[in-house]
Amino acid sequence: MPEKPEPAPPAAEPALPPEVVALAQNGAAISMAARDADGRPVVGLGVGCRLRPDGRMRILLSEPANLRLLAAIEAGSALAVTFVSTRAFGAFQVKAGSAARCPASPDDLPELDRQVALASDGLVEIGFNRTQAAGYTAFVAGELTAIELRPERVFLQTPGPGAGTEIAR
Repeated sequence: MPEKPEPAPPAAEPALPPEVVALAQNGAAISMAARDADGRPVVGLGVGCRLRPDGRMRILLSEPANLRLLAAIEAGSALAVTFVSTRAFGAFQVKAGSAARCPASPDDLPELDRQVALASDGLVEIGFNRTQAAGYTAFVAGELTAIELRPERVFLQTPGPGAGTEIAR
């Protein structure tokens, strides 16, 4: 009897637009927002972002600096993540109904170092001095954790008349 064919893998999420992928992984300032169990807003800051082949976004962040945000995510809060170019102030926001916390891994560090260097250089280009830029982008590798999410909606957030417009995927 012939073997039963393997089921097809699940379809990948629609790809994010290339300009969104480029901004997210090239030295963006990353801010995140969720809500706690009482519905109050909580915010956090990311250090870098990696896009997974299956469409998930992997946001790396400092655990000690983001405890309230991480607690909200672990309790099932929806999440909004805003990426702002440190060079040109172009921005977009992704929204997801949930996210999952996972450990940072050693293979995250080379990419994170690259992104932090780009962010620091971008801040210097817009007027920060090197010390300010280094302070803004500093992280402690042993304090990193990660969250992963599947973007459900993407919005342009660059200041101007198009801010808030949903970006087609």
